[in-house]
Amino acid sequence: MISAHVVTALNKHLYENEFDEFLRRRHDFFVHQKRWRPPSPDGRERDQFDTDAATYLLGIEEGRVVTSARLIPTSEPHMVSEVFPHMCEKSGVPRRPDWGEWTRTYVVPDKRSTGLRGTLTQLCCAVMEFALDEGLSAVGGVQETYFMPHHGALKWRAEPMGMAREENGEWYIVAYINVNEAALASVRRVLGIDHSLLVRRGRQSPFIKSPSNLSKVA
Repeated sequence: MISAHVVTALNKHLYENEFDEFLRRRHDFFVHQKRWRPPSPDGRERDQFDTDAATYLLGIEEGRVVTSARLIPTSEPHMVSEVFPHMCEKSGVPRRPDWGEWTRTYVVPDKRSTGLRGTLTQLCCAVMEFALDEGLSAVGGVQETYFMPHHGALKWRAEPMGMAREENGEWYIVAYINVNEAALASVRRVLGIDHSLLVRRGRQSPFIKSPSNLSKVA
């Protein structure tokens, strides 16, 4: 079972080695396996959305970063607003501080499983727990359509923002998942757990920024 470490601009210095491993794993997956991006000379994959607005969940198991998620408030520039706005023809591009865009998820090859209790579902559980803790209403974004049945198997409600489209030979859709207690309880039942997967170290930057919620220490 993973431990999902919450990493923000305020505590990233505590995760120098893990964050470097995360960027290298991203390069392996998004450059070499998916071929979505050109190779980087330093072997680390970054994009324009790796800013101080991003929160990362690093799924660590037996000392390795085996999975990840990047969450960005949709009130900030994000992948859907800047790259895929044409895929939100139904509902429009979301731009809300309490909606999180969820991107840059991978699972290392030896942890990929067709079983519903695998590493991907563990990461989904951590994302839902984090979103609920932080007061989010929805998480999601552009994703391959094969994730939609997975959401359904977790009994999550995912609302499409538009029609699925083919990009570079694969099918994608923009969809956001409702965040609520029932969704967290459902994925925990699938995994057979009742404990938190999140680890918070050092200073935490709140996901939803407001004058009354400037900092949080955990």
